[in-house]
Amino acid sequence: MKSNVLKISEIEIKSSLINKQSGYDLIFFNDMVLNAEIGIYKKEIDIYQPLRVSMVAKVRNPKRINDKNISSVVCYNQISKKIKKIVKSGHTMLLEKLAEKIFEECFKNKRIETMKIRLEKLNAIKEADSAGIEVERSRIKQCKT
Repeated sequence: MKSNVLKISEIEIKSSLINKQSGYDLIFFNDMVLNAEIGIYKKEIDIYQPLRVSMVAKVRNPKRINDKNISSVVCYNQISKKIKKIVKSGHTMLLEKLAEKIFEECFKNKRIETMKIRLEKLNAIKEADSAGIEVERSRIKQCKT
């Protein structure tokens, strides 16, 4: 029985117009909803509230993609697990601080150059679907000594 799955390793690039050393991949996920202890107001202490998280990470194009080894790419699932762990780690007063914690953890992966995070509190304003922040940061450039 023949498989209908096309493996990346079987794709032949026939164009000499593609510079394989250039470009970026954008890794993303949208609208992941988590229960979070977040907020500065008295009514937000010791309660969980829904938090919607979306993320885009700009990653230098990998030179070799190995479809048998997930570590050859930056995995959106691994990023989502890191964010879940940070959110579950305890109460954070401000969305801005939560974003900072996420950037610090995700930038440990040196392949991630820039990230944009959108954090939305779904119950913050009665008349609105959500309220929150969208923050974009780039990793610092390392000095060569």
